Amino acid sequence: MSSTAPHDNALTVREALANHYGRMSEPLDGSSASASRWAPLARWPATLPNFAWRRRALPVHDLHHVLLGYPCTPSGEFEMAAWEFAAGRFRHVGATAFCLPLVGIGALAHPRRTFDAFARGRAGRSLYSRGLTPEMLDSTVEEVRRIVLPASPPVATWRDRAAYAAWVAAALAWIALPIFVLAVVFAIGAAATLR
Repeated sequence: MSSTAPHDNALTVREALANHYGRMSEPLDGSSASASRWAPLARWPATLPNFAWRRRALPVHDLHHVLLGYPCTPSGEFEMAAWEFAAGRFRHVGATAFCLPLVGIGALAHPRRTFDAFARGRAGRSLYSRGLTPEMLDSTVEEVRRIVLPASPPVATWRDRAAYAAWVAAALAWIALPIFVLAVVFAIGAAATLR
């Protein structure tokens, strides 16, 4: 499901977000006031805890979906995570821990799309440091898109590739950490029973 429609450029950000939430069957605040948020994960819906940091990040994250056109699907979330890590992620340890695996999974599942999103983010700017001000909500999608995206499509450099490789390595290490810890615990438990 696409987050944007061709006519969204002339809409205000407020109107475009309302349309986005309507297409997603979300309340007009994007569930930012709820203690949990429904999320489609593959074919199975899941209810995720809506921590305070997540409630602060969601409106801007959802606006990024509207501005960039990444759909609210697993592959679209991989692209969005890669873009946000490159353009300026939400600065909270919980947000980093929650979203970093998406970069690694995206690199494995959709390597070209995820890298392209990352390169696009390296040339862009996220809105997390600005937040959703009343002025921004009353601006058109096109006006805000000009703040977020460069005028022309970026050409990836070796620095972009190196930064991407570093984030993917960090993501894969973060994903592997619980498996490693479980293996160590299992090995210690097995060694203790052999004594």
